[in-house]
Amino acid sequence: MNCVSSISFKSSVSNVNQQKSDSLNKKTLSKPAQVFLGTTLMGLAAGGVYIATKSKGVSIDNAFKLVQNSASYMDVLKTLKMQPKNFKQLMFRITSDEKTSEKFIKEVISNPRKSKENVRILNKKIGGDNELMDWMLRPNGYQEAYYKYTKKAFNYAKHPDDLIKTSPNWNIWKLTEKFGTDFTIGQPPQGVSGGVDGYRNTFYQALSNSNAGFESGGMKFGDYIGGGLSGKAVRKVEIGDKQYIMKFQPELGNQNLKDDISMKSDSTFINAQIDRYLELNDSKKGPKLVFFDYKTNSSLYELTEGVAPNQNQINDILELNKTSLKGLNDIGIYYNDVNTGNFRVNDNNMSFIDSGESSFVDFFKPGVAAYHFTLPNLNGRSISDTAAAINLAK
Repeated sequence: MNCVSSISFKSSVSNVNQQKSDSLNKKTLSKPAQVFLGTTLMGLAAGGVYIATKSKGVSIDNAFKLVQNSASYMDVLKTLKMQPKNFKQLMFRITSDEKTSEKFIKEVISNPRKSKENVRILNKKIGGDNELMDWMLRPNGYQEAYYKYTKKAFNYAKHPDDLIKTSPNWNIWKLTEKFGTDFTIGQPPQGVSGGVDGYRNTFYQALSNSNAGFESGGMKFGDYIGGGLSGKAVRKVEIGDKQYIMKFQPELGNQNLKDDISMKSDSTFINAQIDRYLELNDSKKGPKLVFFDYKTNSSLYELTEGVAPNQNQINDILELNKTSLKGLNDIGIYYNDVNTGNFRVNDNNMSFIDSGESSFVDFFKPGVAAYHFTLPNLNGRSISDTAAAINLAK
């Protein structure tokens, strides 16, 4: 056979094979079959099973639909097979869509103990630290979506706890705007005569009476037992057969001065927020806040039993956060105040009795201007804050 006839023969065989292949494709991928395949893909993805082509993976449009139709957005995101640049476009698509972003944010902030894991997942899928930071900080990214979410959550909140459960760094001016300048957290213990009003009346009497034996309204005030650089005073109080610790800052004559002092990093107000945040998120490492009253700028805590540790037990604050105070970091709290007087050891368990200069770091809860404060917290709107949150999740 000459070269020309050989080429002609091969071409004919190739054409026949191509026709057979085309015919087979038409039979196996007829329109009804394609619709069924698409429906199945949606259903499997919603159930946590992923199907994708061998090359580029699922398209951005299909991935967005999968996310929207899933009960858990993160379950779908972590199984998607996509190129990093496409995954990044998908994340911008999510945060630029109001309804989708609200559902996504609600999911990732509802369980702070999953925050670090979710950061690691997104970091890997999106292509690394820089790409994740870019999605956080650029227009239509996470920070902008979180700002919109926060404004709406603030408007719908009925009680300070509704906000504090999410984050412990709310600006005092926003809380007083929402709940008034006499808002409270918790309730006075049973035994305080007259409830909140009775508590306030007794507090004002005690404020001008340093007598250790002062007693009124069901409350017996003991000695002053310490304070802090922020001007915070601490006093023992007995109510019925129980002992409490009262923390307060007596700058009551000037409202602006009281507000400014409340925003100091170790104030009664910020301590109360952090301690309440821990309790609302099922942490037992901090003191038990019973009642906070902004009108008197004071808090009541259950007395924590135990003895102060040795200084060498708390010198390594990084190790302390990972061991004795393990669990704090999982919900974003990083303890900073190395002072033996701030801790108690009871049955070999260590807890702290003053949240002091604690930081709050959660990638999915960046600070919102006018709503959250950033000092001493790393949780803010800057590149360095975002980088810190990413690194602490590793």
